[in-house]
Amino acid sequence: LAWPAGAPVREIFARQVRAAGIQGPAFTGNDVNLAALAEHRHGAGRGARDLLCVATGHRGVGGALVLDGRLHTGSSGLALEVGHLAVNPEGRPCHCGSRGCLDVETDPLAFLTAAGREPGPEVSLLQQSYDLIREHYADPAVRTATETLIDRLGLGLAGLVNILNPDRIILGGLHRALLDADPERLRAVVAGRSLWGQSGGVPILPCGLDHNSLVGAAELAWQPVLDDPLGVPA
Repeated sequence: LAWPAGAPVREIFARQVRAAGIQGPAFTGNDVNLAALAEHRHGAGRGARDLLCVATGHRGVGGALVLDGRLHTGSSGLALEVGHLAVNPEGRPCHCGSRGCLDVETDPLAFLTAAGREPGPEVSLLQQSYDLIREHYADPAVRTATETLIDRLGLGLAGLVNILNPDRIILGGLHRALLDADPERLRAVVAGRSLWGQSGGVPILPCGLDHNSLVGAAELAWQPVLDDPLGVPA
């Protein structure tokens, strides 16, 4: 959206909700957090106790962790900013000030660049990446780019597995497409680079819900009722 850092998104949204004549509290959440919440309750993460979700959108990489059915957001809501794990020390400069982060090494722009494609304005970078994998995977440049991003993603996931020890990982956006393209390569990289992976493996699955961030937003708004069914109506 090109909003300045620190934009009061929650307050802006709440004002718009009230201006529309809707009463009651307004909730806001990070899109990947909401996707993880929805997938944990209704999708590929159902039944997991400690669920790690990593996903790409048009640009960048996001992550989320669900512990015992609750989103882990950290002290100020910024937990699991996995996009700023360094996976290529000599890689591209990242807007965070570091270099070679997942955010700039495994997102759609990184994929298109690695495949030697010039991004076009017709559709999103994510859709262009999907189309390239689906329609041109036999092209050696596309296959090599896919393998490169899989290796970088696997390195980042392995580090997260070592720290968090999740019982399941789910991937969305371009990362889901990379998993679908070569699942054994990604799982081998994670297993080979992580202690817990070597001792038995962590299931890595694609996200299973359409529009999971929107489903998660509904779940977030519904949570007070689940927490206090009698108190909310009162």
